[in-house]
Amino acid sequence: MDWAYFVEAIATPDEIFITGVEYDYRSWLKQKYPDIETLNKSYQLGYREFRDIKLSSLYPVDNVFEAGEWEYFLKNVAKPQNISINSRAQIAFQDYLCQRFPDGTGGFNIKEMNRIYGTSYRSLHDVYPSSKIPDNPIYREDWLTFVKEYVPTLFLQVESQLEQDSWNQYLVERYKNIETLNSKWHEAYEDFSQINIDWLTIDYLDFKENKGKIFREHLTRNYVMVLNEMLYNGRAMFNTLIYVSLAIATAVIVNPLAAYALSRFKIASSYKIILILMLTMAFPPMVMGIPNFLILKKLNMLNTFWALILPGLADGYFIFLLKGFFDSLPQELFESATVDGAGEARIFWQIAMQLSKPIMAVIALGAFNAAYRNFMFAFIVCQDKSMWTMMVSIYQLMLRSAPGVGFAALVIAAIPTFLVFIFFQNIIIKGIVVPTEK
Repeated sequence: MDWAYFVEAIATPDEIFITGVEYDYRSWLKQKYPDIETLNKSYQLGYREFRDIKLSSLYPVDNVFEAGEWEYFLKNVAKPQNISINSRAQIAFQDYLCQRFPDGTGGFNIKEMNRIYGTSYRSLHDVYPSSKIPDNPIYREDWLTFVKEYVPTLFLQVESQLEQDSWNQYLVERYKNIETLNSKWHEAYEDFSQINIDWLTIDYLDFKENKGKIFREHLTRNYVMVLNEMLYNGRAMFNTLIYVSLAIATAVIVNPLAAYALSRFKIASSYKIILILMLTMAFPPMVMGIPNFLILKKLNMLNTFWALILPGLADGYFIFLLKGFFDSLPQELFESATVDGAGEARIFWQIAMQLSKPIMAVIALGAFNAAYRNFMFAFIVCQDKSMWTMMVSIYQLMLRSAPGVGFAALVIAAIPTFLVFIFFQNIIIKGIVVPTEK
């Protein structure tokens, strides 16, 4: 901004020097060619005869003079059956229909249009212009009027092969000789100052030469951007690692302790406790989002790992699953251990926990999955950027980047879950089968 202000308001014209690659390019051309006629002859600029002028199927945007002739040719010379309308002309067509079929209140009479055109549209938003000239005679007449007077030329297209002869004949009658056309269309340079660099050709040749590098760049760019964001911008990966580790550790300690107590000591109200635990499965997790947030706020635990861990410290489904497994274990094992002098702590850790390894694997996987994909609750209770988890960080990245970056982030985020299943699938299957066999 300071530089722009200095150039516009302070620097004098004598102090400003403009240079650029186009100026150097023109200077080089002046050194190579003695005059502009030699350059035109060498470049073969300008059409040599009318048959060299090919009819473009789409609106020619590179030459405004040719574009004007192309528009006039389509609307006044070309056969209607060789012209088509792009669907992007829908808005212009709807505006035309509103003028053609008013309902008397400033709206659109779609019933009258359907009756006259023989169509069955339900609303104006469903109406598209027919791509080719329609069979209905009234619709055909309106379609031709729309093509000639209302449709933006950019939305027209012509069968260039079928109209090529008519196009050349039209140009012959219009310009008489090719020199006149070249003069009108400015198809030959009159001075070196008119020569601009052909950036399209340069870009094409550059792409052709570096196609492999460009492909690799586009293939990996989004993933590199996501990894840079996760590794170097914030603590998302570190926070997620700690969160997942704590979630797994607490899940395989707290839930088995509760389930073992309910199974081993036969508490009188154990079934009521189990019923209360099962009731928590009847509600989606976010029902408790606001109460948990309010409690954590009063305890000053927001933006801490305690806010992430404490609400999911005990899980009703895991406790129910483990209690059923502990109930299925032979009671003789516990009685023998008691006779041999083992305490409850030793029975729990060396017998109950050792026999429940497959179930514990399933619980650990469930705790990992729940913590790793936790987004909404983590977003609510940990709004400080230093406490963002991967899911929250990916969401923030998707808000300020292109869709491709977001998709790349989701692919990277899915890799840990995929690897966990690949390496622990045998334990997971055992955890599913063992309770059934018991």
